[in-house]
Amino acid sequence: MKNKIALLTASAAFTLTTASAQDAVDFEKQILPILKESCFKCHEKEKEENGKIKKPKGGLRLDSAEAIMKGGKDYPNENVVAGKPDASWLLKTMALPESDEMAMPPEGKGDRVSAENQALVKKWIESGASFGSWKGVE
Repeated sequence: MKNKIALLTASAAFTLTTASAQDAVDFEKQILPILKESCFKCHEKEKEENGKIKKPKGGLRLDSAEAIMKGGKDYPNENVVAGKPDASWLLKTMALPESDEMAMPPEGKGDRVSAENQALVKKWIESGASFGSWKGVE
C-alpha cells in the first residue's frame, strides 16, 4: 500500500512539473519577438540614424533584461513588476485603446500588440518575468 501511495505521489508530482514546464513562457522565443516587432523602433539603445542621435523614447529601453526591469523616466521599476501584470506599465500601455495618448506603440510607430500576444506577456509577467539566459544589449 505504501509503495502505491509513493508511486501515485511521485507520478502526480511529475505530471505537475511537466505541465508547469510546458506552460512556461520562454522570453527569448515568445516575448522578445513581440517586443522587437512592436517596441524596439522607439525603445532600444541610443544610436545614430541618418546623422542624428536617436535616444530611446521616455528613457525606456526594451533591448536588455536589466533595462526592461529598470523601466523609463516616468515609471522607474514599474515597467515590469514580476508576478504583478496589473502593476506593469509594459502591459498596461499595450492594452490601452489606440486613441489613448499613452497607448503603445503610438499610431504609426509600429503594429499594435494583439490580444493573444498581450495575454502571453501577461502570463510571462504572472509567472515571474524570467528572462532565462537572455541578457540582451549592454
